[in-house]
Amino acid sequence: MPNPSSKTHESQCPRCRLPLRRIDYEGVAADMCESCWGFFLETGELEQILSEKALHFTEEEKARILDIRTASKFGPSAPAPCPKCGHVMERIHYDAEVHLLIDKCVEDGIWLDTGEIKKVQALAEKSMSLHQLLLRKLGLFKN
Repeated sequence: MPNPSSKTHESQCPRCRLPLRRIDYEGVAADMCESCWGFFLETGELEQILSEKALHFTEEEKARILDIRTASKFGPSAPAPCPKCGHVMERIHYDAEVHLLIDKCVEDGIWLDTGEIKKVQALAEKSMSLHQLLLRKLGLFKN
């Protein structure tokens, strides 16, 4: 579970327009919206979270997280503006099967809407090839 720190980060949530809070998530200082539970991860932070694997899911939890029937099909349809630079981010369609769209700023990082950080972790935990595919689609995989 995320550990909020006392410091509020100056960036705003691209969905709620509320200040993002800097928290410790899986050993990474991530920016989280306390209203919608969205996460902004700067370049390199997703790779750290996925390689650390501090949070492990049971098979039942993975199935529940990745179940399309529990996915929000009514999430944001427009790309988010980057919380850091304000430019509109590119939408990366990772996996339609689990309804996962990730917003990516080529300069600063990625925005994960509500629940997407868990989906990314569950997909990466499911197999190394899915982990590498995710990073490749985001332009983060280095051979």
